[in-house]
Amino acid sequence: MHLISYGPKIVYGQFYQKRSTLTRVDSLPHFFRKMRVHRNLTKGILAAKFGVSKDYVSAVEGGLKFPSLRYCLLCANEFGANPNWVKSKWAHAAIKRFSKRLMRRLRFDD
Repeated sequence: MHLISYGPKIVYGQFYQKRSTLTRVDSLPHFFRKMRVHRNLTKGILAAKFGVSKDYVSAVEGGLKFPSLRYCLLCANEFGANPNWVKSKWAHAAIKRFSKRLMRRLRFDD
């Protein structure tokens, strides 16, 4: 028996377990992308309206970057979503993201 671990344990589960929390169907970035496409807005137009870069909008919608609360509230205003719902959804995602990072940092993920 070896006493040395040869890498992290890989657990393959359901389809959504392998996806980022930002690209799931119930996430805010996914909702904002659907609303943007529904309104026939391009990423460039949306970026110009909000004063952010097109790359930022792409990264948020692609799940590479966690959206700022300011961006989420601007999207809520633009698409007519309830700002309180957006704030609570954002806060829930932020807490979940922070707790995962903290657990990984403290090495409790084993």
